[in-house]
Amino acid sequence: MDGEHKNEVYLAALAGLLHDVGKFAQRAGWQKGEHAEVGGEVVRQFVPPQWREHLYPVMGHHDSPLTGYETKVVALADRLSAGERADERQEHPKQLLSIFCQVTTEDVKGQTQCTPKQLCWPLEPLSLDKDVLFPKVQLSDAAVKQGYDTLWQPFAEALADLEKVHTTNDRLPAYLEGVSLLMQRYTWCIPSAYYRSLPDVSLYDHSRMTAALAACLTGKSETTLDQMLRAPEQSTESVALLVGGDISGVQDFIYTLTDRGATSALRGRSFYLQLLTETIARYVLRRLELPITNLIYQGGGAFYLLARAGDGDELQKIQREISHALLAHHRGDLYLALANTPLASADFYGGRIASKWEELALALRGIKQQRFAELDEKELITLFKPQGHGGNEDQQCQVCGQEHPDTEKKFKNDQDTEGVRKCPQCLAYEALGDDLRHARYLWLAEQKSHIPDKPSEVIPGEWNKVLAAFGFQGGVTDDWLDVPDKNSRLILALNDDVLKALHPDEHTVVGRRFLVNVTPKITQTEINALRDQVDELPTAGNVKPFSVLEAQSAGIKRLGVLRMDVDNLGNIFADGLGKAATLSRVAALSFAISMYFEGWVGQIAEEMNVETHPERGDTLYSIYSGGDDLFFVGAWDVVVELARRIRANLTPFAAHHPGIHTSAGIVLVGGKYPLAQAAQDAGQAEKDAKGCKGKDALAFLGQVTAWERFGLEEC
Repeated sequence: MDGEHKNEVYLAALAGLLHDVGKFAQRAGWQKGEHAEVGGEVVRQFVPPQWREHLYPVMGHHDSPLTGYETKVVALADRLSAGERADERQEHPKQLLSIFCQVTTEDVKGQTQCTPKQLCWPLEPLSLDKDVLFPKVQLSDAAVKQGYDTLWQPFAEALADLEKVHTTNDRLPAYLEGVSLLMQRYTWCIPSAYYRSLPDVSLYDHSRMTAALAACLTGKSETTLDQMLRAPEQSTESVALLVGGDISGVQDFIYTLTDRGATSALRGRSFYLQLLTETIARYVLRRLELPITNLIYQGGGAFYLLARAGDGDELQKIQREISHALLAHHRGDLYLALANTPLASADFYGGRIASKWEELALALRGIKQQRFAELDEKELITLFKPQGHGGNEDQQCQVCGQEHPDTEKKFKNDQDTEGVRKCPQCLAYEALGDDLRHARYLWLAEQKSHIPDKPSEVIPGEWNKVLAAFGFQGGVTDDWLDVPDKNSRLILALNDDVLKALHPDEHTVVGRRFLVNVTPKITQTEINALRDQVDELPTAGNVKPFSVLEAQSAGIKRLGVLRMDVDNLGNIFADGLGKAATLSRVAALSFAISMYFEGWVGQIAEEMNVETHPERGDTLYSIYSGGDDLFFVGAWDVVVELARRIRANLTPFAAHHPGIHTSAGIVLVGGKYPLAQAAQDAGQAEKDAKGCKGKDALAFLGQVTAWERFGLEEC
């Protein structure tokens, strides 16, 4: 794609992202008039001049007749994103209804379940605060007006700052991502429409999906656009590809560690997989020359995005490139399945979009069963060459069991005479885990990618070399000033308190990222108290070994291992929205679930660590929490209470929907019990819980018990 056409794609995405921003300004009383006219004034005042002239679609996407190619692209993207006609007559609240209010499920008797009452998200900037994240009863008209005004002022100021930063440069991708992150923070709780429309889709979700579709439609002929605009719900014209990526091998990669340093490397490995997922998703978008707005969701080792209808062949090439890199650096331990399913214009109507997600899920499962099948015979030989297992004991890592020529002994302290042999990869994961203990910012910076031509000739290295293969540097830090000064970088605050310290510049995009990052650190007081109970204590400030968490349990000394996820989530996405399923609603549902498992779960765990008796300090360790599932380790009594609170909090978060619930498995093990086996045991316990009629249960101490017996009062 030449530079001019790429710019057209990004400008179309920007117009799509801002096409309804006038509704926000209008409701806040910033200016009177039709929302398209107000949106045009927002563009004139807040968008850098070099892009302003290309954004007429913000004003013209409701014109009749529609004129101009770019306007028709955005108008069609708007209609497909909404996927329905506004033909309701009843009054609706001017707040955003929780998306869970639109979901229906079936109970064990086949009876339809839905929320008992309509609850709305508060009109507040997105933050990890229960008063913000949990839906409530509708506000008064006066409170709604004040809420919009309170949201608009900081949003307008931040837009003005972005305009100043980018007035004299051509960094449209950075500007677009900056605006998208502002939209997420300030419009996540604003309905995209409420007049003659159910207000259950946020302005953020609708706008980002409109931006994604506008990017995919750019390049189609104007004649084709005109034909689709006449009856988009009947058109079989191809619009886009729904693309999914899913990393397999995750459980073995994380859990197959010995107890010789497993604690310190564990969190680093888990977080690396999160970085890897995001890096690969961005690599795919960059290879397709599509904007970040085309990323629908990423987390839990998977991502979903929209590509152009004609990108299928290029996606096959990208799959091979990704497999080359993962094969070179992970020798087959990790694999990324990449699949797609075509979306026609009519697929965005009548709830048909849900069936396309099912098609994509089936395609991904099929590809995962034939790992690396896209590579030829010479490339696949890497998988069957000796991998360095068991040949040279001096080179064998005592943490992961792999052989590496640069394996070296590491000693805990001056008194440690035995030491532990560790390979460069495990040392790098340990260092990343150490950085996470104090992390306040996540960062990514673009650089040139270098996919290896011959995977078998690459010596597997540290995790940052894998990211570099896909064209990125990244990591975490406690001070954003330490982030390398790169040409294009993203810095995301990991908590609300440090967000205000971030300011964009011409090559830096800033924003907020939810991340469950609960890592227990040992104090000198705890070390003094445990000297006679635990062997090989680390120095103060380091990650607590599992043996310490075991010793700090109340009553019987055991480690608690928890696995937990949402029941019937596949069915909820496939059938829960019924004929009301639209691309924007699916995106909204994904976003809502991620807010809970990637945000609020961490807040619950942090609060519980604070509540823990001072003598034993932090007792919870998050291995991962993302997508719709989680894995925690800790003092057994605290882990049990954590599971109860997560389940209890989910009910009010999901607008008290009786069909939105979780099942969990908890096992008790010794501190030196093999982690891989503990994870497998907890996974089996979780399956046992899901075998309970109606699910919504906990398997613990060999018994499966419905959650309601544990008491689910709000915490």
